[in-house]
Amino acid sequence: MNRTALLLTLFVAAFTVACSGGGSTPTPPPPTGGFTNADLKGQYAFIMSGVDSTNFFFLGRVGSFTADGNGNITGGVEDFSGVTAGPGPGLMFTSSTYSIQADGRGTINLTNATGTLIFSVTLLSRFQGYIVETDLNATTSGTFTLQNSADFSTTALSGGYVFDATGIDPGGNPDSIVGQLTPSGTNGGGPVGGVLDENDSANASGPLAVTGGSYSLDSTYGTSNGRGFLSVIAGGNTYSFTFYIVDSTRIRMIETPTLASGIRLGDAVLQTNPPTANTQFTGSFVYLQGGQSITGPVTRVGRFTANNGVLSSIALNSNDSGTAARVPNGSLSAMTYQIDPNYPGSGRGTATFTDSKLGTYSYIFYMNTPSQGVIQDNSQNIVADGTILAQTGGPFTNTSLAGKYGFNFSGVGSNGSTGATAEEDYVGQLALSSSSSNNVSGAADFSSFSSNQGVFLNIVVNGQGLTIQGDGTTATGNSNTLQLKFNTNPSSTLNFAAYIVNPQTMFVAGTDKDHVIAGALAQQSK
Repeated sequence: MNRTALLLTLFVAAFTVACSGGGSTPTPPPPTGGFTNADLKGQYAFIMSGVDSTNFFFLGRVGSFTADGNGNITGGVEDFSGVTAGPGPGLMFTSSTYSIQADGRGTINLTNATGTLIFSVTLLSRFQGYIVETDLNATTSGTFTLQNSADFSTTALSGGYVFDATGIDPGGNPDSIVGQLTPSGTNGGGPVGGVLDENDSANASGPLAVTGGSYSLDSTYGTSNGRGFLSVIAGGNTYSFTFYIVDSTRIRMIETPTLASGIRLGDAVLQTNPPTANTQFTGSFVYLQGGQSITGPVTRVGRFTANNGVLSSIALNSNDSGTAARVPNGSLSAMTYQIDPNYPGSGRGTATFTDSKLGTYSYIFYMNTPSQGVIQDNSQNIVADGTILAQTGGPFTNTSLAGKYGFNFSGVGSNGSTGATAEEDYVGQLALSSSSSNNVSGAADFSSFSSNQGVFLNIVVNGQGLTIQGDGTTATGNSNTLQLKFNTNPSSTLNFAAYIVNPQTMFVAGTDKDHVIAGALAQQSK
């Protein structure tokens, strides 16, 4: 089964390179910007998911590393989970290094008992960045975020946390769990309350009350790396996770590996004044999702306006196994939403609309604030989830969006020469100019397991760039587009539908038949 899984801060995409890697490719110009090795300094929690290079089995990585600001990784630990549950938890990093260029792009080499792992990264700021594995052993994609060691205690975790744990169930089927957890913030690490919704193999269940659970710090790596253990009981099932504390507002977690468990991973983020009524969930919202349909990988990017239980200005671009579609296609009806009154304070809500030609779209969302949360797709034959954010700052123009952006794409693509289908993950930096066309330049590293080469480094990116058809704040007949040319040999051009969240953030999803893709661009601080 092909995997396309979205986390709260992970985005999916695909890139297909039908080439052998022969011939020459252009070299990017010297990087410009203000980043140095000193911008990666401190302790960072990371989360990544992807596939291995042998059987394309789903896997996840969650852990922590410490960078000294001078190119050295002085310590760290990770938890790795694959379909065979190995190689195991609590793997320490030793003798590791990193390097950051002026444009924020760089590499991190992490050595543990299994060998040296090689990653390409792009810094968004000294606090966070995107990361992709580029060592040919696996391709994984995700993010890393600066930790606050003062919060490495169970007492720091208190209140309601919205979470999204996505991946596969014990049978290898696509699975998505979204919900709210309410740890008590006690030294004893319990109890845990809340509510969740699960979509396992397109069989949705929920809302399910969380009826028990506990959490505790790891006695070995708890106070040094924020590592701990969490159990959640709901619907007669017990879900066991290993987590890493970023700070009191966020933890990153992965299902504790056993031969009988699935592999689900994601973030849990502290709630602040989540909406409790329809009148508190208003305005325009953009959402990005990835997952699985009965035919293969699927991505969706869309937007709507919410007001007093009614949805309007709906637009959506989807790509289901290479078949692209846009909403509205026919006439729209039954456009409603509801903040769930049965679980007050949970931030839980539902949304639905019907396109007369494409069918009914059904969503569950949990908001950690009135402006951001997670969203699960429960439409027929779909398992997908992702991020929902309030849309602000419009109207948008090429001038208002000009700047330097880090990007992360990940997903599934097909090789036109060999017919191979596999995951690709890539990371890089783009500069957007104020011109109306040919307004993008940059560089990328990526793993493409459908290609004959596998890993591509320091690839020049240019092309038509961002074209604003409508300003991104309302539904229009034409999508904003982003076209990127990757100067491999031969080159490849990717076409995206672009949904602008705000002047610093853009969600994109591919519209090409060979690319089931989605991802994000986020403006850099330097």
